[in-house]
Amino acid sequence: MRFLRSTLAVLATVLAGASSASASGILIPEDKKLPPLAMVNHKVTVAIDEQVAITTVEQSFRNHTDRNLEATYLFPVPKGATVDKFTMWVDGKEMGGELLDAKHAHKVYTDIVRRTQDPGLLEYLGNSLLRLSVFPVPPRGDQKIKISYKFVAQKDGNVVEYIYPLKTDGKANRTLEAFSVNLTIKSRHAVQNVYSPTHAITTTRKGDREVNVAFERNQAILDKDFQLFYGFGDKDIGLTPLLYKPITGEDGYFMFLVSPQVEAEKKRVPRDLVLVLDTSSSMSDIKMQQAKKALKFCLTQLKPEDRFAILKFSTSVVPFRDKLVEANKDYLEAANKWVDGLKTSGGTAIWPALDDALGMRSDDPSRPFTMVFFTDGQPTVDETNPDKIVKNVMGKNSGNTRIFTFGVGDDVNAAMLDQLADATRAVTTYVREAEDIEAKVASLYGKISNPVLTDVKLATTGGIQLHEIYPPKLPDLFQGTQLVVIGRYTGNGHSAIKLTGTVGKEKQEFVYELNFPPKTESDTGKDFVEPLWARRKVGYILDQIRVNGEKKELIDEVVALAKRYGIATPYTSHLVVPDGPMPVVPPTVRPGGPLPRPGTLPAAPIAGGFGGASGIPAGPGGAPQRVEDFAKNQAAGDKGDGKSGLAGNRGIMTEQQVKEAVDKVKAEKDPTARAKMTEELMRYQAQKKTWDDADRALKGGKSGYQTGQLGVDLSCAANGLRNQDRVSLTANRQVYGRNCLEIGGVWIDDGYKADTKSVTVKAQSDAYFRILEKHPQIKDVYRLGNHVVWMTPSGTALVVDPNDGKDKMEDADIEALFVKK
Repeated sequence: MRFLRSTLAVLATVLAGASSASASGILIPEDKKLPPLAMVNHKVTVAIDEQVAITTVEQSFRNHTDRNLEATYLFPVPKGATVDKFTMWVDGKEMGGELLDAKHAHKVYTDIVRRTQDPGLLEYLGNSLLRLSVFPVPPRGDQKIKISYKFVAQKDGNVVEYIYPLKTDGKANRTLEAFSVNLTIKSRHAVQNVYSPTHAITTTRKGDREVNVAFERNQAILDKDFQLFYGFGDKDIGLTPLLYKPITGEDGYFMFLVSPQVEAEKKRVPRDLVLVLDTSSSMSDIKMQQAKKALKFCLTQLKPEDRFAILKFSTSVVPFRDKLVEANKDYLEAANKWVDGLKTSGGTAIWPALDDALGMRSDDPSRPFTMVFFTDGQPTVDETNPDKIVKNVMGKNSGNTRIFTFGVGDDVNAAMLDQLADATRAVTTYVREAEDIEAKVASLYGKISNPVLTDVKLATTGGIQLHEIYPPKLPDLFQGTQLVVIGRYTGNGHSAIKLTGTVGKEKQEFVYELNFPPKTESDTGKDFVEPLWARRKVGYILDQIRVNGEKKELIDEVVALAKRYGIATPYTSHLVVPDGPMPVVPPTVRPGGPLPRPGTLPAAPIAGGFGGASGIPAGPGGAPQRVEDFAKNQAAGDKGDGKSGLAGNRGIMTEQQVKEAVDKVKAEKDPTARAKMTEELMRYQAQKKTWDDADRALKGGKSGYQTGQLGVDLSCAANGLRNQDRVSLTANRQVYGRNCLEIGGVWIDDGYKADTKSVTVKAQSDAYFRILEKHPQIKDVYRLGNHVVWMTPSGTALVVDPNDGKDKMEDADIEALFVKK
């Protein structure tokens, strides 16, 4: 395994250095034999003041040759942006560049695509372009380039969108070193609900009217544009809508971002906290010490107006005091000493501990009652049936109760802990073997320490109806947090959205006037809402299956959504996608020797299933195999069971890619890159194993998939889907109305069969560009790469092949492909 990790990492590093730079700014040598120069660093600084965005980009590129190079720097302007000022520097010296409008930029983009055979820049057809000549680029040296441009960010209602272009062809190009975005937002109105669907940003606030946004990665994958939304308003709780309705007559999709103002009046409500700790003999010394520190941390967060209790349980339940006590100095000091004296012994009396803790709840519904429950095992004393324990707790539950459960280690019943938390609008946290309980508790406690609104509900007026909302039960809203609600809506037109909840004894209502469009344009930038909704829905259905067992209608719904949106599940584990570039070494074939079987025809570097590969499947004698032949082999033997044909061969191909990389690569160089790639590979393998194991276990008894390591792994995986709020790599893409699946770097329409009639066009040929000219929407298909099989409206497959196919086509033949039959 050690060799697997290191060899994969080294190859990934080599491939990353060799790949072309991102379209956020590329430096192309005049020597047409050379590819675009590799990007070393990439720093983006943005200042947005009342929508006016000043973007400063600093990049460095590496010349790997031994001579001076003359090159051209190209930077695509974000779509919809009107640049009224720009400045460009080379090595600190201001230079004269030029701004090409979309019409003139079109030819530049297509010329580069022809030359580099890289269709990624087709993404930016229709965009303006900044261009600058650079000479000399020093041999074996780095060239620094800096540009600054200003434009007005697009605004829709009270929502502003900022986009920085990063995405190219999906080869998941990395920077050799650092990539960072630092963005500052200023407004006369309160800035609310800052959100990126593409990157895991961090935000810090200097009051309500200024927000700093940051993202930073070393050897970053530049596979998607940086997209940011923010809303503004003056309500104490802001609601920012992101609406997407691609088809008139069908239900639309919505995302509501909800967060409180920083400077809103803080009405802290006194609360009751009960800490319940498992001290059974299975708790290790290290975990016990961590748990004690976690309890003490919770005690330090209490305010004088709060009350608390502590219970330990093993074979029996022992309280610190037999009732809730005030959080004063004397009781807190005594509690800390009591915690210090805790020792492990005995069994695990989970139900008696929960019962006693719930019995301490007061009759005052205005005081939030929070229980933090720690256990490292399964019930062995008193009631041992997990379903009955959950039922008993629900029988004693009340609206102001929240049970935050902590599963310590893997020997727990994850389904039971999840149900206890979900039913009380709380969350479950799992502390794995190498993790620290105290750190996990501190992270959670920091988020839930100051509730702003509890028992949160959404309602609409007019002809708008919201449905299939996730999460179905909205959690409490806390100071400093942001609630992301995703669902579907019926109807169109004006509607007042009502957000209601409780603060202590006070009922509160916030009303937001929104307009739901009958249709949104496909290029609004909000199309991510639909697949995020699908992922959340699948996560909740998987939870139903985990709790109640398999039912055909639930499985069918999961599979249908998973295949359409590229979601890995126990039933579609072939859709698991590596986080980073998957290194692949094409097999060699002796002249006259046998062809590699369909499952072993890789293409070189695969971008985790995203985008087309630049390598070419191997054929007889090592010659390129025709894409059409490869696709026929992959589609053969499809039994219609979702696990054979294209789906089955994708799983085989991915495993072969990993295996062949291990066999071929033996060098070890950069330890940082090695560690990063190892982490990515291990994460991929863990996800694949979880879904495969779950598929088998779900056919058996509940204990096989509700408990132990698989129970925790499956819980974490389903929870990841339930709470997903950013786009992720997928093994399939919806393009031009069709669904295409990536297999070994070749994108194949899932409607393609081995006997399907086809027309092959050579990539970047005159025919290729003539089709693009006649049907511009085909650029979405082309952006998949140079190895594509796509079903045209006529029912004929259009095959894109870098080494085979037509160079020219008559217009009549092109139009025939797009006539629906």
